Amino acid sequence: MWIWQQPNWPKFEYNTELVLPALSELIATISPLIFLANELDEDKKLYLESQSLLDEALSTAKIEGEILDRDSVRSSIANRLGIGEVGKLSRYSDAFIDVLLESIRGSAQTLTEKDLFQWHKMMFFEKPILGNLIIGDYRQTQMQVISGRYGKQTVHFEAPCLERACIETEMQVFLSWLQADNINSAYIKAAIAKFYFVTLHPFDDGNGRFSRIIAERCLAKAENTNIRLYSLSAEIEKNRKSYYGVLERSQKGELDITEWIIWFLEQVTLAAKSSLHKLNKIRLTTLFWDTHRDTQMNVRQKKLICRLLDTTDFATGISRKKYKNLVGTTDITAARDLINLVEKGILVSTGGGRSTKYIMVS
Repeated sequence: MWIWQQPNWPKFEYNTELVLPALSELIATISPLIFLANELDEDKKLYLESQSLLDEALSTAKIEGEILDRDSVRSSIANRLGIGEVGKLSRYSDAFIDVLLESIRGSAQTLTEKDLFQWHKMMFFEKPILGNLIIGDYRQTQMQVISGRYGKQTVHFEAPCLERACIETEMQVFLSWLQADNINSAYIKAAIAKFYFVTLHPFDDGNGRFSRIIAERCLAKAENTNIRLYSLSAEIEKNRKSYYGVLERSQKGELDITEWIIWFLEQVTLAAKSSLHKLNKIRLTTLFWDTHRDTQMNVRQKKLICRLLDTTDFATGISRKKYKNLVGTTDITAARDLINLVEKGILVSTGGGRSTKYIMVS
């Protein structure tokens, strides 16, 4: 029996005692992130959001088996936020960023059927060559998630409703539930909202993406902010196998979705921790340039410092050979540049010979 076949559908249940530890850890992680982010000036806050949006766009597409061009997505974000350099733009990247930003920026407003249809049209601006995909409206047929070749197929999930009128009724209930003040924790509500929407599967395509957008919208509302400081989809993509597993188990049988809620809250916590790491990098970068405002460095050296501050090379260091390739210079010039940065107290060398690495002084 599918969960939506239960007589009390959609009155979801969960064990508060089991959920509470995951919720407590989430709040303990989110609180300093929000506090520290609010300490940033507007430009740096937008920069942090741009990184979260980049992760969100690339990861949510990857979950659906699509690969987006990173530079195009970055350009779309820069264009929409008005920060950084705008390069090659992609219509698909623009559409996804527009939908995500519109949803988050308007998280305090009531989500309507009209919003969903408009966003669906924006996301699917081109009809596929194969298949009769309905765009900007609910599906009109049965929906199943199936794997395996013909004759040996496994049905992982079957969504409710065989026709549009039934889906419309279910979605009216969902949208009313979403607006109502019916869950004590906004984070638990975000978990249920994502599960609820993807279980209804109201569209022919894009249901996973829309469920994550709705979850992000709920999270923004939970944090009383209209910007995203972390990416939920990035964590779901990293743990895709467990995502599909817990989702499939929760969509069968009883209305108790405790396991799903705990899993969801854990992913939000991981996302917040990842963002805290990025935030610390931003603060570290600001502190470095404030400290070395008057330190003379050539273009090559500045490029190296930006690379070290922006990557894991900050902790592991960089070799002379890697630096030479990074800035496109000779071995002698690379050695001179690195020694100069050591003398200025910016880098410290470790190891010896070919194993020598240069690490930033923290």
